[in-house]
Amino acid sequence: MEELKNQYPDDCIILGNIIKRKNNLKEDDIAGAFSLMQDSLQAYFRWSVIRCEIRSNLKRGERAELKDLLENIVKYLDEVHRDTRVLYKLGREDLRNNREE
Repeated sequence: MEELKNQYPDDCIILGNIIKRKNNLKEDDIAGAFSLMQDSLQAYFRWSVIRCEIRSNLKRGERAELKDLLENIVKYLDEVHRDTRVLYKLGREDLRNNREE
């Protein structure tokens, strides 16, 4: 991870920020879910590019742990995006239903 922090410091800070925000997200925080949904999708695309850059510079079987770490980061960001999208959608529907009543 130190190598990634040295090569991509801003991206690592953004990733850490997303992890903290996901851990602190409450079910009723629709605005927070929406913001996190957008940010996690942007980070997903950025980390996908980073993963491709690093993988293209490595040979088959070389630095498997780094490749696995990058794969897990991308999967995590995808899961955060999906989870927050569902949370946002449900919160928005609840808000609509409460206004109609």
